[in-house]
Amino acid sequence: MRVLDAPVSAVRPAAQSFAARYAGRTVVALGAHPDDNELGIGGTLAALSRGGAHVVMAVCSVPAHFETRCAEARAAAAILGCELRIILDGGARRLEDLKSYQLVGLLDDLVRELSPAALLTHGPSDFHRDHVAVYQAAVSAQRLAPFDFYSYVPTMCRPVPVPFQPRAYIDITATIDVKIDSIAAHQSQFYSRGLTYEMYRDISRINGRMAGVQYAEGLDINRIVFS
Repeated sequence: MRVLDAPVSAVRPAAQSFAARYAGRTVVALGAHPDDNELGIGGTLAALSRGGAHVVMAVCSVPAHFETRCAEARAAAAILGCELRIILDGGARRLEDLKSYQLVGLLDDLVRELSPAALLTHGPSDFHRDHVAVYQAAVSAQRLAPFDFYSYVPTMCRPVPVPFQPRAYIDITATIDVKIDSIAAHQSQFYSRGLTYEMYRDISRINGRMAGVQYAEGLDINRIVFS
């Protein structure tokens, strides 16, 4: 029988889920502040954790209300099944107060310690300058090790039109509710300010339509390593 006449399942390579790629390995989710990782990739992080990855949610800084926001971040990380790290620990700090080489040095230390198989963080099209600074520092950290490197959608509490074109989609249909629960843990950012986080369910639904699933999160691929 000719190959062209064979059933599609006979010629298509076996698929591997995103979570399966990192099972038994360490993945770092890097956000500028508490709630960034949850907003951008909460469903993906929950799926990775459920799939057997060691997921470290690294928060670069807490700019205000340190104790409150750290408590919210710990609750959110627990909901997603992840380990939380506060990089600038010990009190409220702003990333803008660091020089670029200092931020690069902190991320270098994190990469050396954890040897991640993948790192997910902000992208260059984000409208928050401190988010872009985190992305640029993460780009520099690539010189230390060949980890997979992804960027997630620009994050915000209020909807703002921002250019972002995903080149990969993660099916989070099974973890969308966990994502929303993790966002809801950040009460100081939403409830007390009269804001809604349901737009992130809507964004996930739109991404799902693009990928042919119910809910998805979009990623841009900066580097991926195949063996």
